[in-house]
Amino acid sequence: MNTTSSSLRFGWVAGLVTCALFGLAGLGIQAQAQHASGGGTYFVEPGIRSEFQFSQAHVQCKIGHAVFADGTVFQMFMFSTSVDSVTVDSAAKTVVITGSMVSIVNLRFPDGTTANLRETVPYVAYAKDGGKPGAGVDFFSLTVDYTNTSGLDQFDLFGSPATFSGTLHTGNVTVR
Repeated sequence: MNTTSSSLRFGWVAGLVTCALFGLAGLGIQAQAQHASGGGTYFVEPGIRSEFQFSQAHVQCKIGHAVFADGTVFQMFMFSTSVDSVTVDSAAKTVVITGSMVSIVNLRFPDGTTANLRETVPYVAYAKDGGKPGAGVDFFSLTVDYTNTSGLDQFDLFGSPATFSGTLHTGNVTVR
């Protein structure tokens, strides 16, 4: 009876391990089937280039240097502090990522004064894989909701919701 009990116990453990391995293999296949990431540049307006990177765990976007018509020098950096949802549509080759991010704007006015604006905002990032190469066919957009306050703020600069978007000038978006 000891031999039968040991055989049953071994068979049960072996079956459990086999099921677990098949389960893990299935998760690996599913994770590979749903992937989205990208990075590159696009123009939010003629002459104002934006750089971006995203994955299913992080989104960031920046404008390293721009000059407004009145001579104000502008820099912006936005980076996610959370990712609340990721929706990958492999058939349409699109991804939508939502969460919260910090938006920082540094301004230097023509009279020499400066303003440093910082706000945590909800965001929606959207990307479309239009083919290879990505430049000229892939698309990225970032929409944020700014809060209107009594002083100078990012709402005054961009309104709300504000969308920064464009077809990629350089880089690539991959959605599968």
